[in-house]
Amino acid sequence: MKRNYEALFGAFYENYFYFKSEGMSGPEALACTCEAYIGMDKRGEMEKAVLSIAEGRIHLTHSKIFVKSKQQIIDALNSLDLNKLQHEIAPDDYQDILERRDMVLDGIESIPVDYSPNTRYYYFEIEKEVKNYFGILFNEKKDAIELVEEIMERFERECRSTLSEKIVVRTTLAELLIRYRINARGEFLKIKNELEQFDMNDVGEQLSENEKLDLSIRIKEVLTKLQNL
Repeated sequence: MKRNYEALFGAFYENYFYFKSEGMSGPEALACTCEAYIGMDKRGEMEKAVLSIAEGRIHLTHSKIFVKSKQQIIDALNSLDLNKLQHEIAPDDYQDILERRDMVLDGIESIPVDYSPNTRYYYFEIEKEVKNYFGILFNEKKDAIELVEEIMERFERECRSTLSEKIVVRTTLAELLIRYRINARGEFLKIKNELEQFDMNDVGEQLSENEKLDLSIRIKEVLTKLQNL
C-alpha cells in the first residue's frame, strides 16, 4: 500500500506553525517540531525524505541555519535509497519528492551559517518582534509603565534564553522609548545600567561580527542619549 506523504508534510508544517503561534522563534519552533518526529525517519525512505525536506524548506525561510543542522539535512537527502523510495510511494509522488529534494539542496547552500547551538530569535528578527509588539501596544495608547511592563513580560522567556536576545530587546526598547518621547525614567536607568555593564564578548557566536558591530553602534547611541539620567 502506497503511503500518503502529503499528510506527513502537512502535519509537520502544522506543528511548526503551532509552536510559532506560541511565541517561539523560528529556530526554536523548528527544533520542537523535529523533536516530535524523532525516530520516524527510521520507518522508511518516504518518512526520511519528507521529514528532511520539510525541515529544510522551513530553514529556507530563516535568515541563518545552524551548521550541524545544515550538514545533517544535506547528508540525509543525499543518502536516500531511491529504489526503496520508488516502492513506497506512487510514481507521480516520487517525482514530486525528487523535485522538492533538489529545491532544498539547491537553496540550503546559500543560507548563512550559524555556529551557535542556541535556538533563538536571530538579531534582526528579535528586533523586528520587539518593534511590532511595541507598535501594537503604542496604538492601544498604553501608559509608559504598562507599555514597558507588557513588553518585558512578552519577551521574558527570550531574555532568559540567551544574552544576545536580552541585549537586543533592551536596546530596541530603549530606542523606541526615546524615539516616541515616552517618559520611562525608571526603565531608562535599568537599561542604561545593563548596557554599561554589557560585554560584547559574552555573546560569543550568538551574533555574527557584523551584527556585533551594528549592536555596538546602537548601544553607544542609546547610552549617549541617556547620559544625563
